[in-house]
Amino acid sequence: MEIEKEFNSKKCQCCGQTTEYPIAVDQGSVDILKQIARFIEKKGINTVHPRKEMEGSYLTSNQVGNLSRLRIHGLITKVEENAGNYSITTKGFKFLEGEEIPKYAIKSKTEKRTLGYFKPDLYTTTISEVGGEYWEGINYEIKHGRVIKKEPTNVSLF
Repeated sequence: MEIEKEFNSKKCQCCGQTTEYPIAVDQGSVDILKQIARFIEKKGINTVHPRKEMEGSYLTSNQVGNLSRLRIHGLITKVEENAGNYSITTKGFKFLEGEEIPKYAIKSKTEKRTLGYFKPDLYTTTISEVGGEYWEGINYEIKHGRVIKKEPTNVSLF
């Protein structure tokens, strides 16, 4: 992926860690947004508490944990006066209808907010173009585990 070579994160002068990172609109994010939209359509109002209303039957706990990816891109927003509730934004509905949006948002670790988008004129996407990896990791690998059926021999308990 070319963005790995192009994106240069700022580094903390004290510890040397990166202070920002790009987050892609990926297949996992799109699946969450579609499920929320379907649920909102059935419910009849654009407000949902994903953990209480959707977890288990509409969304997995991992999907609920990744709602921040949608917030970083401005596709959903918190309903401030009702903790834990979210609404799909106008941008989110337009994206669901096929409108193009920037693919990579830049998240600040230090400011805990979205700083903008990485080359939004070059890297864009539509809902029909999203594909590839379910969760897209930039500059790191997302490892998928598997269920172990028998006791592993290379585990040290002490």
